[in-house]
Amino acid sequence: MPGYVPTLVSVDTPPPLVWKWARFSTADYVVTMAGGAATLTAAIVRPRAQHSLSGGLWFDDSVRNALRVDTLANRYIFRDASDVGLSLLVSWPFVADALTTAWWYRGSREAAQEMALIDLETLAVSGAVQGVTNVLVSRERPYGGDCGSSELPSDALDCTGSSRYRSYFSGHSSFSFTSAALICVHHFKNELLGAPWDALSCAGGYAVAASTATFRIVSDMHYATDVLTGALVGTLVGYGVPLLHYSRRGSSATTLAGLQLHLIPSPGGVGLLGVF
Repeated sequence: MPGYVPTLVSVDTPPPLVWKWARFSTADYVVTMAGGAATLTAAIVRPRAQHSLSGGLWFDDSVRNALRVDTLANRYIFRDASDVGLSLLVSWPFVADALTTAWWYRGSREAAQEMALIDLETLAVSGAVQGVTNVLVSRERPYGGDCGSSELPSDALDCTGSSRYRSYFSGHSSFSFTSAALICVHHFKNELLGAPWDALSCAGGYAVAASTATFRIVSDMHYATDVLTGALVGTLVGYGVPLLHYSRRGSSATTLAGLQLHLIPSPGGVGLLGVF
């Protein structure tokens, strides 16, 4: 037609992401704030003077002798590497999945907000469990036996600070595996990127989590039992909390003869979206 200008629409553009699940509730906010407060308090309070665990258990010493690097300088390198892995994993669910993928790529501010709130609540619960256990058990780190040696003087910060008795269980491991579980749950429940990218994102998260946890043994910061416990707790919390959210459908969706109807914001009002 004269004067008609065709509009080019990319066939590769993903469909808008619709949040089909129940929204973050008042109870969830309370749990998040309580978990955050407990995590912060545990980080400030010194571990108990009486230590519930001392030295290695079962296979701890064997694993330590096999994996620990030979020099203190190299242990610090692996310690820093574990910090990088932890930072990457904790920030990924917020920055990469919620902000970038859900909001920018899939165009859903609501989904990004709800995912970020679930991430915050899950990490707060994981931090509270790890922090309180850390203070109550008050286990000496593996390197504690070397304090006072020529390689590690007794006045070194690692030996004089309260961090020396925060070995059980590994916070790096628990947070890393919590974040890896969050990545998997969000990707598969919302199909953020589609196959095979959702599966690759999940596998990548676990690869970084496993490396981060292993580096804590290599750097002599934790025993194997510290790391395994952290991985177990992180996995349980990392799947348990978000799956509770994803088990509740949102009230804005109605299913009729295989058709899901969703109320979504639209310019000048509210629109109705049907998904077959």
